[in-house]
Amino acid sequence: MGATEVREKIAKLSATRKRLGWSEEVCAYHLGVTFSTLNRWERGESFPKSRVVLNAIDQFLAKHGKPQ
Repeated sequence: MGATEVREKIAKLSATRKRLGWSEEVCAYHLGVTFSTLNRWERGESFPKSRVVLNAIDQFLAKHGKPQ
């Protein structure tokens, strides 16, 4: 997966988190990462590289990505 795809995935994750009214702390917990890790992703300072984490993000978006 390329850097552009990962950036787009994080942008979708951030938008979904905000739409749900979730804090970064709550979202990070559901993804199995720390608040500071999610915060760095959303600020563009770093990006997930682990396939396991990327799969967790995909599952989160599949479950919560579309408005009810």
